[in-house]
Amino acid sequence: MDARVLEWFLRVAEVGSINRAATSLPMSQPALSRHIAALEHEMGVALFVRTQGGVRLTEPGRLLADRARPLLRQFAQLKEEVSDTAAGQLSIGIPPSWRQVFTANFLHGMLANHPGIKLRVHEGVSHALRDLLLGGSLDLGLVPVDPATATGLEQTPLLREPLIVVGPAAARFDPGAPIPAEALGEHKLIMPARPNVLRLQVEQAMRRHGLIPRVVVETDTLALCLDLARQGEGWTVVPACSVSGGVPNASVSWGPLRGVELTWALFENTARSHSPAVRQARRLMLATLRDTLAAGRWFGAEGLADLAAPS
Repeated sequence: MDARVLEWFLRVAEVGSINRAATSLPMSQPALSRHIAALEHEMGVALFVRTQGGVRLTEPGRLLADRARPLLRQFAQLKEEVSDTAAGQLSIGIPPSWRQVFTANFLHGMLANHPGIKLRVHEGVSHALRDLLLGGSLDLGLVPVDPATATGLEQTPLLREPLIVVGPAAARFDPGAPIPAEALGEHKLIMPARPNVLRLQVEQAMRRHGLIPRVVVETDTLALCLDLARQGEGWTVVPACSVSGGVPNASVSWGPLRGVELTWALFENTARSHSPAVRQARRLMLATLRDTLAAGRWFGAEGLADLAAPS
């Protein structure tokens, strides 16, 4: 039996749809259907029940899934012992605000040290990346901490950072002087749309002072938020990593929002945890973040215990 077929079977079981699994592999739906049918023929039993909304495991299918996962992990470990070079495909999600402090260095390390890994990078806002994680399209994703981890995902809290208020140079913000949340109530705001975690945190901070945000533009595009703030169209609030690599124009000023922080976590698709590519990427992610924090390149960021300890 080809180990890849078991991986494909597990991906279908994880997302509950042959179509979605085929898209994330990537593979054509007819080809994946043929592989699943051939596996069922080899097993001599139906592994999935086909429904209008997708597929679900039969009792024999659940048994195979439970037994296949440890077998694939053992096979991956054996393969890694035979060859030190990780290979395969890797799909990761990274927020655009991380580009200056993390993404470029991380991707450079992956390309230099693991040329056998084919990378697919999704850069998007946190709620969009979370949807991709839940749908099984990402192996690893960097998104804000979720109090309730969804089935099939494992999260590792990494760091917390302050939120930053950005406005035109005339605002005369000082990075060393925190800005009270009540000051936001006096100005027009340019903010990401709900259910963005940052938007919700700003609203909660203002609500404690009896204020409602006066949002004049909703956009999930970080560069547009900063451009509009620079032009004086309103203030915006962004993660500290957005300005840690340098703001795009000297006519922008910024300062931390008092008492409001964002905590980031690494989310891992447990169906892909056995992959050497995933393990190598996870190690490099943590190492890159440790180096960034140690060099002081991330304004106000504080590494959490899971990041501080070597992986």
